[in-house]
Amino acid sequence: MRRRPTTLLVALLSVSALTAGCGLKQEQYDALKQNQQNGTVNTDGSGTTGVGGTTGGDTSGVTGIGGTSTTGDLTTGTTGISTSGSSGSGTSGSTSGTSGTSGTSGSSGTSTTGTTGPVSSKCSTLGQNVVGVTPTQIRIGVHAPQTGTGAPFPPSFEAAVPLYWKDPAHKVCGRQVVIDFQDDKYTPQTARDVCGPMSRRDFLVVGAAGTDQIQSCATMPDIAKQGVPYLSAGVTTNGLTGLKHYFATTLTYAQQATLVLQNARKQGLGLKKWAVITSNTNNFKDARQAMENVLKSAGIKYDDIQVDATNDNGIQGRAANTGTKIATGGYDTVFLDTSPGYFLYMSGTASKQGFNGTYTGPGVTMTEVTVAQLVCTATAGVVKANFLAPYPGIDHATPAFKKAANNSYDDIYWSIWGLSESLFNALNAADSLTRPGFISGLSKATLPNKVYPESKFSGGNHFGGTGAWAQKMNCNEREPNANQNGAWDTASPGPYYK
Repeated sequence: MRRRPTTLLVALLSVSALTAGCGLKQEQYDALKQNQQNGTVNTDGSGTTGVGGTTGGDTSGVTGIGGTSTTGDLTTGTTGISTSGSSGSGTSGSTSGTSGTSGTSGSSGTSTTGTTGPVSSKCSTLGQNVVGVTPTQIRIGVHAPQTGTGAPFPPSFEAAVPLYWKDPAHKVCGRQVVIDFQDDKYTPQTARDVCGPMSRRDFLVVGAAGTDQIQSCATMPDIAKQGVPYLSAGVTTNGLTGLKHYFATTLTYAQQATLVLQNARKQGLGLKKWAVITSNTNNFKDARQAMENVLKSAGIKYDDIQVDATNDNGIQGRAANTGTKIATGGYDTVFLDTSPGYFLYMSGTASKQGFNGTYTGPGVTMTEVTVAQLVCTATAGVVKANFLAPYPGIDHATPAFKKAANNSYDDIYWSIWGLSESLFNALNAADSLTRPGFISGLSKATLPNKVYPESKFSGGNHFGGTGAWAQKMNCNEREPNANQNGAWDTASPGPYYK
């Protein structure tokens, strides 16, 4: 799809364009644009049809990705399992549109009080009505920025999320995993708005991206006080250390600091003078201090530049000013830990003013195809960027993944496939199919991931990341199914380990 220069200009100047992005299929862009115009993206959990699902009889019900219709007010209700009755396969559950509690009566192979045979302890609900668990399903809540200045997930996210779970081999305790995805718009308040309802209807909650949003959800009373298991990629440690219900499955930003420098040396990045650019909230303080301490120890000069990456109409001007500072500051390498939107506007200005250094930083959100496409456009393809990520580039995609995707995929598919594998391993590590049982099981588990490096939790350590891959931006390459240049290639033969 060819775009006129004016169209590209609008894409670069519009914050909302980060979600549609350049390089998306036209029908995907049109569908997302129509949804935004019609206001169908609802973040409070009411009156929303989840991606790939169908709404139930009560319009306040929410069905997650790949789900089936559910009646009742699931915003405030809980999903339970009736453990009475004899074994069998029929379910005659009823739902209440007012209370929002969904019960399943009759038969169930996992009934603990009927006449069924013995079940493994990890698949037992211990006779409890477990939120988000039925005899046939386990509901998982996932929030991430589909709009805003955060990770610009394209519409392919919709198709990518249920892909791993379609394989019958990926059922957990004979149950289908159903993902309930909500857009947190890259703001902490919206993240709390969607996480509260998810904590009341889903077995556990996953933060897919967005540091401030992950920290905000993981520490909110609805999650923390109720002991709702919360998993995310490693981001900040602020307020998360010591929480029994929280688990980081990949390295935090601070843990990646030594690996960022290790990768810079291996990839030949400049080591004379760095700019350390981070968002100016407390959630980025540990990453900033860790990177600056690493540079000090290595005798590398640096400037500390803290920025306001909040999503408002002033972000373009603030980012442009930072771009000018980069271009005139004599830096050969820029460490970046802020929003992709800020990176886009900043790099465009810096490139126009002659900056030819390299951008680098920790994973988790920069190495997405839409980031590469937009930044490559903004910089006329002369940008140099090498970031860490919790997974290798799409050039490492496995035959099993390609087959499952029917050879129609992008890097979003690939990253979500790896995340789903890690979540599958975590679910199977549970001591029982209850929230306390999941937490106790994962607290001592090692997740033998194949896409992501393995995660190790033991001795009270809930930050289980062990390694990170390096990915290099390639403005002369297109990812599969993309119609615009901009991609990420694996920059090293294997992950760096802490």
